[in-house]
Amino acid sequence: MGALFVILAIFLASIEPIIVKYGYNHSNINPITIIFFKNLVGGILIIPLTTLIGNKFKLLELKDIINISRVSLLLLFTTSMMIISLKFIPAVIMLTIFTSTPAFVSIINSIKGKEKTDTVFWLGFLLAFFGITLLLDIYSNSFAVNIKFLVGCLLAFLGVLSSSLYRTTLDELTNKYTPIVVSTYIFLINSFLVLTIFSIFNKFFIFTKEGFVVGLYGGIAGTLANISFLYALNILGSTKVSLLNMFQQPTIILLSSIILKEFLKINQIIGIILVIIGVNLAIKRIKF
Repeated sequence: MGALFVILAIFLASIEPIIVKYGYNHSNINPITIIFFKNLVGGILIIPLTTLIGNKFKLLELKDIINISRVSLLLLFTTSMMIISLKFIPAVIMLTIFTSTPAFVSIINSIKGKEKTDTVFWLGFLLAFFGITLLLDIYSNSFAVNIKFLVGCLLAFLGVLSSSLYRTTLDELTNKYTPIVVSTYIFLINSFLVLTIFSIFNKFFIFTKEGFVVGLYGGIAGTLANISFLYALNILGSTKVSLLNMFQQPTIILLSSIILKEFLKINQIIGIILVIIGVNLAIKRIKF
């Protein structure tokens, strides 16, 4: 049963960026609209869904909420960078860039003294980095500097940085609070933040029906993916979940390529494979 929830989480996590990119491809949607409704929907759904899997809502003190808000802001920034970057670059490229996140998490943890990295780790990291350059097709004679493309890649890398900080900070918080409590408050805080921000500055934003639909489905998929993952984590344990979760990025990339018809050159496909191999090689060589 737990494995089914991991598979469900992987599928739903795969669908979310595909939904966003599909929306961009078929409508002129403002990314801000998607960010608003995605986070709002997440905040509305999180408590009913966590209650459904047997977890009662736990009211925390203000100091604890402020403490958790650190990671909620990082996650809000990460998802925002992902959503905005998809406006400028193909989903396959954005997703492959985000695949490098675990390697950056290891580097941050090594700087903090929590982990030690060896030569094989850095070889894996460099292999992943080389894979990204192949994916970006910078060695091709037809490669030309495109400002929108560069902006999209920059936003994706900013998302990787904030995602890495989010994961390392999240590890610290889960030593004090349960993952389900942290996750619940992250969704609630981010929902409150976007609602507050857009209530104050609503005159500067134009909401569209298409943006609402994409944000709605993206929010539902993202929230269900989070709950499914946490439920599976509770049943299977972190080791088995991590092994099954290794299939997530290849699944996302494959689905986005097929559904969105983002066909790649041979060297770009090789680049994706090198990124996946390099990252997995790197994280397996971490020493505690």
